[in-house]
This record gives sequence, structure tokens and C-alpha cells, in this order.
Amino acid sequence: MIKAIIFDLDGTLIQTEILKAKSYAMAINALTKGEVEVKRVMEGFGRYVGLSRHEVANGLVLEFETALSFYHKSKSTEQVQQMVLSERLSIYQSILNDSQLLSAHFCPYNLGLLNSLFNDNYLTALATMSNLPEVERVLEIMNIRQQFHLVVTRENVKNGKPDPEIYSKTKDSLKIKAEECLVIEDSVNGIKAGLNAGMHVFAVTNDITRASVHDSGLLPDEFIIDDLTELKASVYQFLTKYKNQ
Repeated sequence: MIKAIIFDLDGTLIQTEILKAKSYAMAINALTKGEVEVKRVMEGFGRYVGLSRHEVANGLVLEFETALSFYHKSKSTEQVQQMVLSERLSIYQSILNDSQLLSAHFCPYNLGLLNSLFNDNYLTALATMSNLPEVERVLEIMNIRQQFHLVVTRENVKNGKPDPEIYSKTKDSLKIKAEECLVIEDSVNGIKAGLNAGMHVFAVTNDITRASVHDSGLLPDEFIIDDLTELKASVYQFLTKYKNQ
């Protein structure tokens, strides 16, 4: 029997993955004086979805090392990574302060599922690799904090997704078994984390993650939801199937 549904945040309940991708792309673009185009960073950002900000910065600096090194010859790799993080954070904070922009990126069908599950007395939790201040800001704007029995963020774990730590910690805090949990994720790293924790996983894809989720072969097709209008029915069909198990 499924007792808890654990949601990812970015790309799952709100399309902040797109906004985060843009903030990193704009940072790389600025630090290379326009040599690395924003579009170029955005196109490959799916590889970094679900990772911590330091892992993302590390990957991007390695990917665009030639251009970044040319404009910052005196800086070490670690210093360039910090420059990317600082520039990106400044851009992203401006985005977070724009409540109208964030509202335009809500995922209505996924939020509808959350609301239904909460009203049907399932345990609902949030497990995100975003940092707590960002999470609190987004949840405040979305007005959904009260629909989660538990919120686990980057500060609560040592290892990021695809390591299962964040999901295992969530399960332990809820005092239930892994097989009693259903994870709703959007990225390959998130899916791996849920599966590595021994949980059931549904993927809700978006423009950034769709191709990589299908190409990964991690989930059967019936657990990958491209048409989000089908999400609620698919999840409830699954819950009914496992109700007496």
C-alpha cells in the first residue's frame, strides 16, 4: 500500500528548472563577454537537472572551460566556479523576486495532483535539492507549504541526487517503508535517486528533461507522463492497484 507521495519541486511543481537554466546561461554568457551564447547553455542544461548548484557550476565550467579560461586567465578552476555561482545567484534572486514571473511557471496539473492527494489524506512530502531560502520563497508564492507534511532540502543531506539520501531521509522522517512511497520527479537524476531508494517513481517530463528521461530507459512508458492532463488518472490508477498490497 502506498502511504506517501514525495514530490520534487523544480521542474515538477513549478518550472523553475527553465528559470535556473536561464540564470546559469546568462551567467556564463556574461563571464565570457557574450562568446558563449545563452541558447547554447540552455540546450545542454538537461544533463545538470537535479544536481546541486555546486555540481552544476562544476559541470558548466568544465564544459565551457576554453572560453571561461580565456577571459579569466588568472583565476583557478575553483575561483571561476565561484564566479559562475555568484553571477548566477544574483540573476536568479532577481527572478525569485518577480512573483508574476514565477506564477507564470506553475505546473497546474501536478499541483492539482498534490492537492487531491493531500485532501485524500495521503502523506505528502517535498524532497528538493534546492536550498531552503529559495524553497521557502517559492512555496510562499505558490501558497502550498501547508500541503506538505514534510519538506527536505539541500541543507538536510550530504549527497545530492542521484544519490538516494534525500529520499531515504524523507522516508525515515515519515516513519514508513521505501515500498510505501511514490516519488514524482522530472529528471533523470531525480528518477535515479527515487529508484535507488527502493521507491516507486513517476516521471513528469518537461521541455528540458523529456528526451533524457525517455532515453535513459529507467522507467517503463506507463510511468512516464508527457501529457500532464493524464497525470492524476495515471497516479490514482497506480494507487488503486497497490491499495491492498
